[in-house]
Amino acid sequence: MTTIMMLLVFASLGVNIAVGIYFLVLAKRDISTPVFILWAFSCFTYCLGLVVNVAGALPGSPQVCYFLASCLLLAGFYRLEDKKPSTNVARVLNQRVAWCTTGVAAIAVSAFFTPYYQALASGAIAVVFGLCFLSFSVHKQGSLTGIRQFFRAILITHALVMVCQSIMLGYSEWAGLNSAVQTWTALSIAAHIALCIITSVLLPFILVYQQRQKWQTLANVDELTGVYGRRAFIGKINELLSDQGRDNCSLMVIDIDHFKTINDKYGHPTGDRVLNTIASELNKTLSDSHIIGRLGGEEFAIFVSGESKLQTFQLADTLRRKVETLSIKDGKDEISVTISIGMTFSNSVEDTWHSLFNTADTELYNAKARGRNQISPRFQVVA
Repeated sequence: MTTIMMLLVFASLGVNIAVGIYFLVLAKRDISTPVFILWAFSCFTYCLGLVVNVAGALPGSPQVCYFLASCLLLAGFYRLEDKKPSTNVARVLNQRVAWCTTGVAAIAVSAFFTPYYQALASGAIAVVFGLCFLSFSVHKQGSLTGIRQFFRAILITHALVMVCQSIMLGYSEWAGLNSAVQTWTALSIAAHIALCIITSVLLPFILVYQQRQKWQTLANVDELTGVYGRRAFIGKINELLSDQGRDNCSLMVIDIDHFKTINDKYGHPTGDRVLNTIASELNKTLSDSHIIGRLGGEEFAIFVSGESKLQTFQLADTLRRKVETLSIKDGKDEISVTISIGMTFSNSVEDTWHSLFNTADTELYNAKARGRNQISPRFQVVA
């Protein structure tokens, strides 16, 4: 058994050092740098625990290293899954450091007062791996769902192994079964080797894929308002117009009235909030079949397909009236905004984005010339 243990220790050392260096290389290439740095130090801390354990150093010190390694792994998962920075980063960081410090202190102190400190450490590590499992989410409609589910299964399996090890170490210490201690320690090391290898293969793949999706989203979506950006919107419309069997369609070009005055009077941050509020209000009114994009500045466009002229003008009037009733606060002031809408309706497959936009843009000019907060061309809307 001793020979097997030594082989597992050296195998684990080699794998963790190799994976740690690999993660540092990925971090140097700016691939999710903080995440891979945390995981690299997790590997190296685990290696330190193995070396300290073989050297027979201070009781409890190997377990402290193993616990710290699992905490660094968890910190990487927390950083990986954060959608946006916390509003109070210092508070969250202090909480996590406090949890880790408490665990380290409990394991270190228990080594001097109870022979069950190894069981306690294994239980604490099991809890950390359980938190890793919970933090590594699987989105219902996200990409790589199967791979993420597989990795979660690996995490929870490792947590269960540590739970079993905690129970068996406690029982073995109570019953004086040293051979059982070695068996479960060997199983734990083998499980960690498997986790380390799988982590080094799957996580970089998942992260790179997620970054590609994020870049693609940033390229398609207007960052301020969350609607399609100009290029993505026009590309989507061209794709729909190229369909020879398409339905009748309409294009609305929408402009916020006197938006420059709002920027000049209240400042650009308030102007951005106005843009975001109006985009949100438009989006809430539209259905999934409507396509909205920001063409630039204060100008938006909406593409409507498969609806009659009457339905489309009713929709435009609904949008106009909803924006008209908005009240956006800026300190003690309340900002009222209106929009002007230019429209065009097409039932010809020969129409292109440029022809539709030019017509709608001309109608938008006419709506503004008539006093703004208007829809052009005029149409009798039935309430």
